[in-house]
Amino acid sequence: MNERLTARLAYQRGWQVVDGSTVLATFATKEGAFQYLVDRGARVHLQWRRTKIGGQEPPYDFAAEFQSESVGRIKKELQGPSAGRWYWYQGSSKGSIDTKGEAVFEVERAYTRIVVKADWPK
Repeated sequence: MNERLTARLAYQRGWQVVDGSTVLATFATKEGAFQYLVDRGARVHLQWRRTKIGGQEPPYDFAAEFQSESVGRIKKELQGPSAGRWYWYQGSSKGSIDTKGEAVFEVERAYTRIVVKADWPK
């Protein structure tokens, strides 16, 4: 899941998966677009912003959004025995990892898979 693609709502066309400005595929549903990502071994490119808590923006704390919906978060631990580690959260999935890039990867991968229920028993 190293490939990072954008899934977007395409007005009157359903959903599209794009790589930059190139449309790779069009689907009737969001789930279809995300299944395409999973089948391709890719992950969705989420929008990242600084987390705001009580009007403040803590350092090393970022929230992920998809279509203006909050879908995950990463933050760097600044104190204690785990200082320097990045913690990631996406729904009921969570973990810690060494770098910010790896934390972003984990949230985007987890969200991509959860949309299509890829890890649910069949």
